Amino acid sequence: MDYEPNFSEYSYDELLDAEKHIDKEAYPDRYEKVIKLLNDPNHIPEGKVEALKEIEIDKYSTFWPRFWAATIDGILFAILLYIECLIFGVEYSTQDKFLQALNGVQFAIYAIFMHGYFGQTLGKMFMEVKVLNHATETEINVKQALRRESVNLVLNISWVLIILTVATTLEMTGAISVGLSYAVIGFGILALVWGISEFVTMLFNDKRRAVHDYIGKTVVVRT
Repeated sequence: MDYEPNFSEYSYDELLDAEKHIDKEAYPDRYEKVIKLLNDPNHIPEGKVEALKEIEIDKYSTFWPRFWAATIDGILFAILLYIECLIFGVEYSTQDKFLQALNGVQFAIYAIFMHGYFGQTLGKMFMEVKVLNHATETEINVKQALRRESVNLVLNISWVLIILTVATTLEMTGAISVGLSYAVIGFGILALVWGISEFVTMLFNDKRRAVHDYIGKTVVVRT
């Protein structure tokens, strides 16, 4: 007569090991008991709480994956800008603020589209992280993605308009007013504060949500 283990006394790691190695065809009843114990919220074997906490922490540990995802997307858009310059006969330069501002607008639109329809940019796909609704952790839509990227979109459009205004003023008068100079400086400070706030908020909450995640009511998780 086969000895049946007392699975109720197993630790969480032992139950996981049993689930992995048990012969489901030969011992379907045993396998079912193991699954029930693993899924039973009232059954808390040794190590289960710690294991679940580790899984939860790892799920939201997305700072570095998001950093590298942004780097990948940035490289892709630098290449895209170079190709666009070749097509339209414009001299490519990483120092050209107007070109970089236009590229920023394109990137914001790209982020809205990709997050709205796929939950991921190409960089996030490569780094295996995804943007989800914070409350339900389900797919987000384009409206939510637009809300999430709204500040970046407005900042980049505003920067394009400021650069055009400065260029037009210089062309017409040869100088810019004190008010316009303050506007440029003020915008630079605003953009810097926004960037720092994004970084700081991501570091000081358990789910690594940045300000734009709070605005969009989203969370980024490992897939």
